[in-house]
Amino acid sequence: MLKPHRFMNLDYSLINVISLVVECLIDRGSYPLHKILDYTKADCIDINEQDVMLAVSFLYLLGKVNYDKESDLVYMYGDTDD
Repeated sequence: MLKPHRFMNLDYSLINVISLVVECLIDRGSYPLHKILDYTKADCIDINEQDVMLAVSFLYLLGKVNYDKESDLVYMYGDTDD
């Protein structure tokens, strides 16, 4: 997933999964991780939990999302829920 190759299905590439996670968080606001996985699986059935975790981790490292351990919610910075 992190290192693409020419035979890779781009539906579950890191960039595509990140775009689905961002789309989910913009549409729904704060959302639990398991619901984000369900949202992304609705678009592409081949996306698994590891793909979503890598996408959320990448967005967290970039400072675009935050994760609240107590409520198990992921939210984008700049939301009114901060």
